[in-house]
Amino acid sequence: MPVPVQRDPEQTRRALADWLTARRRPRAGEVRVGPVRVPGAAGFSGEILLCDAEWTEGDGGTVRREPLAVRVAPTGHRVHPDDRWTEQVRLLEILNGTDVPVAPLLGHEPGSSVLGAPFLVMRRIEGEVPADFPSYHREGWLAGLPPQSRRAAWLGGIEMLAAIHRLDPLALGLGFLDRPRYGIGHLTQQLAEFTELLPYYGADDNETATTALTWLHDHQPEEPGPPRLLWGDARLGNIVYAGETPTAVLDWEMAALGRPEADLAWFLHLDRHLSEGIGAVRLAGLPDRAETVRHYERITGHVVQHLEYYEVFAAFRFCVLTARVTRLLEESGIMPPGTDFPLHRNATRLLGRVLEETGVRHGNTAARR
Repeated sequence: MPVPVQRDPEQTRRALADWLTARRRPRAGEVRVGPVRVPGAAGFSGEILLCDAEWTEGDGGTVRREPLAVRVAPTGHRVHPDDRWTEQVRLLEILNGTDVPVAPLLGHEPGSSVLGAPFLVMRRIEGEVPADFPSYHREGWLAGLPPQSRRAAWLGGIEMLAAIHRLDPLALGLGFLDRPRYGIGHLTQQLAEFTELLPYYGADDNETATTALTWLHDHQPEEPGPPRLLWGDARLGNIVYAGETPTAVLDWEMAALGRPEADLAWFLHLDRHLSEGIGAVRLAGLPDRAETVRHYERITGHVVQHLEYYEVFAAFRFCVLTARVTRLLEESGIMPPGTDFPLHRNATRLLGRVLEETGVRHGNTAARR
């Protein structure tokens, strides 16, 4: 669901060419930039521009080419109230020095004079990305693979998750991801932030969401051990594949510190949303919840705890975020106010189902209030 941006392609192309020539390759001569396009699978939380750059190097006139992805900081269409753009750039700079495969960061512009907002330029990683719209369970690259290859792609995604969670946030200096103004403890911080911002997201009148938030506060588990880096938006749709092998992980705007179960639960829930949540049959060959957890525990040595709690948290967060997307669609005029938007309706219904399951498992009625 791409961000509705009206941008002059030719003006954007020239601006990027001038910026690359002046700032990124000052001794390589003029940088030429090809047509600028928006990927069809772009998300709603940020503007992505794709283009190819080329320049001539050396006395021999060697022509170099580079496929680029330009991520522009959100301005008018913000899913989150604070895009934490500077932190995203800093995190990508740090991750470029680790064994977690991310797109190489080639440079960033902190000002708004070039494209109207800060932006960063990355080398584009070519490959296949499982789509959200339409769901990869219904059609597309992943659906076209044999079941055994789908299984390998899924487990490869879990291995990417494990690689992120093996990083040492303290050694990497990732303390800037902490949110101390919301309290002590990373889960405490996230719950407090959502409690404060529920009206901003447009979910304060959603009874299912408010019931879930109350349950999350009432049943909050302890967070033993040091926090890990959380990808935040951990899902198949943010992984680039070459065949069945992951080659890069994308989209760090929801990165945080906390328990790895939060990422694992999000990974599971987003897949559930794109299958059961929208009435699609889950692809044959994809490991189920139990096998996924066993694989994660085997490759990390971490015993997964309180996963049901974090699955409620994942379902709640997704419901809240889809409420915000609905509001943005209405504000942009793409959708009339009061429209029954399927994305949010499905997310709310699935959250209700998760709450009912949790209530049954624990024999408590709080989840069904």
